[in-house]
Amino acid sequence: MASEDFVAPLESFPTLQPAFVIKVSIAGQFPCGDIYTGSSLVGVPLGQGTLKSVAGFEPKLDMTLSHGHDWFRIDADKTHARLSVSCIISDKENRSIRLEANGVSQLTPAILGLITGSPDAKTPPFGDGIEQMTITSGHEAYKPLEGMMFACSQRFAISETGEPLAEIRVSRILCGTGDV
Repeated sequence: MASEDFVAPLESFPTLQPAFVIKVSIAGQFPCGDIYTGSSLVGVPLGQGTLKSVAGFEPKLDMTLSHGHDWFRIDADKTHARLSVSCIISDKENRSIRLEANGVSQLTPAILGLITGSPDAKTPPFGDGIEQMTITSGHEAYKPLEGMMFACSQRFAISETGEPLAEIRVSRILCGTGDV
């Protein structure tokens, strides 16, 4: 192949379009023990939550989490947690989407304090957790979401009432265009 057949090294990388924000309460923990991988498995049911689109994202979303669960795996060395989330989110007309996400979060002292219920726990800044997300729905208004993939910045936080929650900033992944 001739050298002109190759794309320059910094061309065509995907970009991100801010899409929506998710806030969801953490409704408990069900430790399942150490599993075959050496990691500790914890079932984490998700409580009340919201998903709201940001300006400029289509389709417009204003939804409520009605059911969800995270299988939270803590690495054997206790430095990272692996998230595997599946939930149902519905709009005011009771049209639902299925959201699935997988991610990884560093287990910093601030995050460990928060997820273990330390009375001194405080909301850490973003920067320790990432996820990839997909959405499935048969409702015409939400079908475009099935052709999209999402990248997320995630953090654990403390709500105004003192309860733990997850806060996720979600961006749509856009194909590279050939531009630098």
